[in-house]
Amino acid sequence: MTDNFDAEHAERILAECVISVFADMAFIDVERSENNTKNASDTYNANPDSARAAIDVLAPLTCRIELKINTPLRDRITKTLFGDIAESEIKKTAEDPLLEMLNIIAGTFLSGYFGSGTDIQLELPRYLYSDEQSSGQEIAAIRMDAEGEPVEAILSSIRYRY
Repeated sequence: MTDNFDAEHAERILAECVISVFADMAFIDVERSENNTKNASDTYNANPDSARAAIDVLAPLTCRIELKINTPLRDRITKTLFGDIAESEIKKTAEDPLLEMLNIIAGTFLSGYFGSGTDIQLELPRYLYSDEQSSGQEIAAIRMDAEGEPVEAILSSIRYRY
């Protein structure tokens, strides 16, 4: 299933997109972790304090981009974007920024990988929950550090049943 992706090229572009979106939207410096491993997602699956969101791509190729962050990083992003808001309001608004960031990462990645002007069709980004498994064949799993907090981006090649 990964025949349509150059894994090294896709990994490099995806990492650049995550770094760029975190810097531009949340003013957070992100860099690749030294302990970057192919199956890095195992550490997140065991951590109930992480938020997992995914967006499915229908065109130009079918794939899924998943982003995983922990609650302290999610709260920091929310506070950066919405200022000093009450703790009760953070919980209400904390879900939206991660989904929006993932949407921008996906669009930027696809434009960077396939070239600008490529017809792109995305599903809506959504949260994945602890019992929901990542689907498809993993192309790239990138572990990153966001000023001391872990971030993971995963690109998977998937086939949809229409």
